[in-house]
Amino acid sequence: MFGFAEKFLYSFRDLLWNYPDNLLFSKESLLQAFFRIYQKFRPLSHLIFFVLIYSLIFLMFASDLHGLIKVNTEIYQEGIIVGTDENGDLQKLSRINPLINTNIQLEKDLNDLIYESLIRVDQNGTVIPVLADYIVLKEGEQYQFKLKEGLQWQDGVAVTTQDVEATFSLIQELDKDPGTSTIFSRAASKIDLTILDERSFEFKLKSVIPAFFESISFKILPSHLISDLNPGNIKASDPIINRKPVGTGPFRLASYKDNNVLLVKNEYYRNPINFKEIQFKLYPDELSAVDALRSGQVHAISDVSFDLVREIRDEKLYQVYHSNTLYNQYWALYFNLGESGPAFFKEKPVRQAISSAINRKLMLEALLGYAEEAHGPIPPNSFAYNKQNYYSYDKAKAIKLLDDAGWKLGIDGIRAKNGVPLSFDLLVIDNPDRIKIAEVISKDLGEIGIAAKISKENLQTIINDHIQTKQFQTVLYGVQTFIDPDRYELFHSSQIVHPGLNISSYVSTAQVLTVVGRETKKVPQVDDVLDDARKYVDKPSRKKKYDTFQAIINDEVPVVFLYYPQELFIMNQRVKNVQFNNINSIEDRFLTINSWKIEYQLTIR
Repeated sequence: MFGFAEKFLYSFRDLLWNYPDNLLFSKESLLQAFFRIYQKFRPLSHLIFFVLIYSLIFLMFASDLHGLIKVNTEIYQEGIIVGTDENGDLQKLSRINPLINTNIQLEKDLNDLIYESLIRVDQNGTVIPVLADYIVLKEGEQYQFKLKEGLQWQDGVAVTTQDVEATFSLIQELDKDPGTSTIFSRAASKIDLTILDERSFEFKLKSVIPAFFESISFKILPSHLISDLNPGNIKASDPIINRKPVGTGPFRLASYKDNNVLLVKNEYYRNPINFKEIQFKLYPDELSAVDALRSGQVHAISDVSFDLVREIRDEKLYQVYHSNTLYNQYWALYFNLGESGPAFFKEKPVRQAISSAINRKLMLEALLGYAEEAHGPIPPNSFAYNKQNYYSYDKAKAIKLLDDAGWKLGIDGIRAKNGVPLSFDLLVIDNPDRIKIAEVISKDLGEIGIAAKISKENLQTIINDHIQTKQFQTVLYGVQTFIDPDRYELFHSSQIVHPGLNISSYVSTAQVLTVVGRETKKVPQVDDVLDDARKYVDKPSRKKKYDTFQAIINDEVPVVFLYYPQELFIMNQRVKNVQFNNINSIEDRFLTINSWKIEYQLTIR
């Protein structure tokens, strides 16, 4: 009995001791036997081996891809093209403050995600409460507002009417300096604010403000953090609120490092949000942003060129979204009608001929159809729109206008009169899309004997060195207008000097007699009409005034209206529930971000 047990134990010991040889290394091992069979049946054994490996990988991917690749559906990442400075470095943020004008799109984006306004006005003129509800006590004179319950700043402090009062007072202060004046500050000087209690307040108008609701759609800042702000420092990075903004919006700023801006979900925000973070990754140009999109580093890029849309719109992994037509914006060709502009622009037939010679439909083709032809200062969705016949493409009419005005075609193909050639510079933003539009204009004008020489500059240079100083001949430029048809700031002669937006230095030739003080004087008819239109509240009376205004602008052509734009966005198909309907600007793309979500989809093409 003991001999059997001893023999079994020794055998078991030998098995444990020798198992590596028996399985792997000896000539009679299972592994060596497998290799002999594998070699004997080559190449069939190779084929079977690779089929098994590929099948195993496919089953792993098909059954549980999330186990192999972690997809974070709570972080939205967007590529932002910020350009470079004179040293070739990425353009940097200098401040984040919604009360001052900025041409930096990233600043506008951050302002809209961090801060909120009392109300906003959509493309149809509908007033939408944001932080406050309102009632009309007397149309055009008195409005009462009440802050919504439970509002908190991103630092946990309660929002009260003290914040509204402090913000409004600051806006009024900003109007004292042309460098900080805005449409909000210019309207604020005509409004009295009365605080009723911690949540209620009233606006009383000293005079009619046609675009009243748009004029009070400014962002609200926290009173406990803006006591040091004033017109002298609000544009600098020194104030803490400009570096560490605190708002009521869905996201708060967490960090800003070189090429990355991180926003995190505002824990005090009153609505559910699917994202815990938004990461803006900054790129010097569109090419690098597109590379990031295609390599999966970002979910989307905005403010893209039409060349990129043309290239990427058929790729199945991406969706090209376009907004509604932005009727509160238009692109136009502006003449310099002031003393620093060419004398021939003061001839109405020349301006009329240029407007008639430009083929806007061909221009829309260059924009891939993502725009709508513009004919005047008031868009077709407005109650004040006048359906009269504006100048549209008519090459024969343009030629006749110039011939009749004495501009004769020379042997060089350029028209001239009294030895002066009909030639001018066309200033344009150094951007592929804008250059394409300028090329359409230059080509069309060249066909009727007008030489328009394209000159390119960056946006900031065009604004600071040319538009504000009136040092240009013509400029292709886009402006944002009120949704309300009031166009005082764009065409009234008092608005020629900055910060007014009468870019063309236009003073209407048509004049009317009116009483100024106790004297009867002749004044530009456009000034008189725009002044009168601001005195009315009812739409029929206002429309009569704006009909006259549009007729004069149509006849005198101080500006060649070209098109109303649409905004374009390219997104990975994984981002769902995205809508860009009824927005007013590119930064409004985040209005529906509460409903966006990221899904994983395995697409086999």
